[in-house]
Amino acid sequence: MLGTGTALAAPAAPAASSAAAPVTQKAPASAVTSVTAIAHNYGFGEAISQVALRYPEKIAAAQLSPSDFLVPGAAISAVYPSDKAYPAQKADKGQYVILELEHKNPQSDMPLPQRAPRKDEAGAKHPGDASSHSDRTMPDLSLSVTQLKPLTSVKGTTFAPTTAPLTATTTLEPELQGFTAGTYTDPQVGASIPYYLYLPAHYNPKKKYPLMVFIPDASTNIDNSKITLVQGNGATIWASPEEQAKHPSLVLAVQYPQRLVDSLGMMTTDDNVWTPGLTLVTDLIHHIADTYSVDPDRIYGTGQSQGGMANIAISDKYPDLFAAQFLVACQWNTQEMEALKDKKLWILVIQGDTKAFPAMNDAVSRWQKLGTQVATAPYWDSHSTQEQFSHLVGQLEHQNAPINYSVFQNGNHMYTWTIAYNIPGIRDWVYLQSRSDKPVFFQTNQLSA
Repeated sequence: MLGTGTALAAPAAPAASSAAAPVTQKAPASAVTSVTAIAHNYGFGEAISQVALRYPEKIAAAQLSPSDFLVPGAAISAVYPSDKAYPAQKADKGQYVILELEHKNPQSDMPLPQRAPRKDEAGAKHPGDASSHSDRTMPDLSLSVTQLKPLTSVKGTTFAPTTAPLTATTTLEPELQGFTAGTYTDPQVGASIPYYLYLPAHYNPKKKYPLMVFIPDASTNIDNSKITLVQGNGATIWASPEEQAKHPSLVLAVQYPQRLVDSLGMMTTDDNVWTPGLTLVTDLIHHIADTYSVDPDRIYGTGQSQGGMANIAISDKYPDLFAAQFLVACQWNTQEMEALKDKKLWILVIQGDTKAFPAMNDAVSRWQKLGTQVATAPYWDSHSTQEQFSHLVGQLEHQNAPINYSVFQNGNHMYTWTIAYNIPGIRDWVYLQSRSDKPVFFQTNQLSA
């Protein structure tokens, strides 16, 4: 049975405004009756992407400009009226004014100095190992917005600039809707692990569905299970309406909190050994697959850094579990990885990753020497457009290989997954695979935009 977790609450509707005030030459400075902040999961994490300001009267599009407003920490890319806060639709006039925000990726796209070796309590050095204590915090969804210039409604009412910054009266996280929090207690390990599970719309237990398993990096090893959903988009992208319309599936987002690090140790280390944490995660996957209507031939795995390493280790130990895997910014003992020579893999690393890049180069060389065809290509530009990524994916896919190896140019370890999950063609390729069949391929013009 699913753990005792509860479903995320549905987003609250913006409070209804009172009846429109009589037309006057000038409304009070606090004319905005509600401020709705809408969050989006970017590759680098969750942030406010839209703001909906509700006014007492409709405002025409011709009256609006990005320069009319200020949101510290974000650039306003577009402003338009709408009849509702979310989902907003551009209109000629509307009672809601929508601000579209842009955020800069905080991760550098250039190589970074190699991290100093971590020392354990005995003083022994562990080169490259992630810290056993993460200082990561939850995303800051606070909002400050200021109307800088007067706005005139379609009735002629003037709404003066705000005298002080406004804060959100409602914050929506639409991409988290449908995920349910749960806890799995493993009698074998004697520990419990939190997770989030997404069920497809109109889930029918009489029908078999694919299961996508996402495991995040070690920076998420904190005692707030929601971090696995908001650390980036590695979990939520698979549950997006666009993705579910093409590939209805369950999505399991695993979280390995600090309390498990303290009691069981890290899930993965550069010693590349099996750990109690890996047993716990594997048993959770089996539990979900056994509890829900999951197609055993279409269980998929993906993860970044720690999560990718866990994917490799689990696939090595349980070769019949995953139908295909998307491995991001990760590595393992390359001799042990020889066992994956017959797997269906899409691997994405970055040139500036001082561990994953050389290790995956070695793994690819080993697979090729064992007779496995590996699709390769020149370095990818991580700033490519969706059309360009579609072409790049097609270049690999047309080689008809079970293992696809793609490398971003320059960059660094953590930058990799701020881009990786935004490539639709890779996601499509994963979902096409089945455990019982040979690798399935498709043409470039069939890739989603």
